[in-house]
Amino acid sequence: MASGKVTNGPQGGGGGYLYVILIMVFVIAIGYILSGGNIPVDPTGPDGPPTLEPYFDASDYGEQKIILPTGGSTGSRQNLQLETFNVNVCGQKTAVAFLIDISGSMEDDGKLAKEKEALQQFIKQLAGKSVIGMYTFSKSAMEEIPLSFYKDVKTEVPEVINSFKADGETRTRNGFALVGNSLANAIRDNKYPGYHYSLVLLTDGVPEVPPGQPRTCIAEFKESQDDTRCFAKEQDPRVPTDLSAEIKGLGVQIYSIGIFSQTTTDKQFYPYLSKLLKDVSSQPQATHYYESVKGDNLKQILDTVINNVCDPLGQS
Repeated sequence: MASGKVTNGPQGGGGGYLYVILIMVFVIAIGYILSGGNIPVDPTGPDGPPTLEPYFDASDYGEQKIILPTGGSTGSRQNLQLETFNVNVCGQKTAVAFLIDISGSMEDDGKLAKEKEALQQFIKQLAGKSVIGMYTFSKSAMEEIPLSFYKDVKTEVPEVINSFKADGETRTRNGFALVGNSLANAIRDNKYPGYHYSLVLLTDGVPEVPPGQPRTCIAEFKESQDDTRCFAKEQDPRVPTDLSAEIKGLGVQIYSIGIFSQTTTDKQFYPYLSKLLKDVSSQPQATHYYESVKGDNLKQILDTVINNVCDPLGQS
């Protein structure tokens, strides 16, 4: 029986295995040297990846929330096992602009103080990557915080809210014009791609122009012997062009909150102001229009609003 020598076994192939191992060691060593050895690289620094965002920062993302289905449950769907819930990271793609009434009448019944408390609670629920803007109106309209990532203005926003003081008349149309222009620029420039925009209006008064200036009173009531309040057509955001419709046409959801006193001419003006706020709000009114007597429940209202803002189904 013939015999032959095996040349591809362990003894004959040892040199090939060693060659492969040496190549692997060489590649690993080169990679180690090129990576900087044991020196860690700051991913946000000049030596970090130039096209990547910094590593995950928990403060940039809102808490996960279970969003209840809009409108509640009816019929057999009252069984919770049949319900569909949305679990959403609130604020990750949320842009909110506030249009805030700080006119003189907001001092009545402590409405401004309650408004400030509710706003402070609201912002605590925002994530770092939420977008926020704050605009006020009284005798003039002011941009307090331009639309910005919340993480970039996080220390500034609470200070601005605390600085609000009640003074002057209610220049509602001027406020709508200012915030509408800011929203239009951000949306048309695609400044925050993929974000859902909302406008939250808080006000206690009808549009006003002070006595002595040209004005057309749709309705007027005496506040005192020497003071007559006037619903001035010149400051109505609906005429001659509807500024709220233009804002909604940009894809912005408008939430309007009326803050009413029962001891002032707010009571007489209620039918006019409530009609205005319903007209400027988005649909359905059940989720976009709210009323608060003396501002006592503003915290609860804004908590509901933020759930609606964070609900992706509520943004359609």
